Amino acid sequence: MGRDKASLVVGQGGLSQAGRALGLLRQFCPRTYLSRREGQDIPVGAEGALVLRDEPDSEGPLAGLLAAFRAEPEAAWLVLACDLPLVHAGLLARLVSVHERESDLPFVACANPRDGLPEPLCAIYGSLAGPILARYAARGEFSPRRIMIEEKAVLLDVIGEDVEALTNVNTPQDLAAARAMANQR
Repeated sequence: MGRDKASLVVGQGGLSQAGRALGLLRQFCPRTYLSRREGQDIPVGAEGALVLRDEPDSEGPLAGLLAAFRAEPEAAWLVLACDLPLVHAGLLARLVSVHERESDLPFVACANPRDGLPEPLCAIYGSLAGPILARYAARGEFSPRRIMIEEKAVLLDVIGEDVEALTNVNTPQDLAAARAMANQR
């Protein structure tokens, strides 16, 4: 993208992606956190957010997940990436509902409608997930998606109007398309 995706504004509300994601998560979580690499600035709209610094011995999103479990090892973590601007409260409510029915599951994730694979950054990592993630990281395996596949995560089908909800924004073209979809809602 060439710039911090968390500071991008996609929808008409004027919120940055970080601010929007934190607002969504606050509907379901008593505390919300922002995961950041060491030296990474707080994005626009997330000033004052509690910050978890990524684990230095890990890579990518797994570094943030490990930091979360280091901070609160017994917690279940509802995770939402800032580059999923079309995720809405209804979809997160469905994830939470599955987790509440089966709270002993280590992973509950949305199934990406394009390939049927887990979307690890629109997911719940139950309290049992922490040791599993740490075990993979110790072996040098840092892909949360691959971990979820190997560990047989429970997947929530994303159907109907929610299919666009997992649209990922990685390029200026993706951003333009997401803005057009957000403005149609």
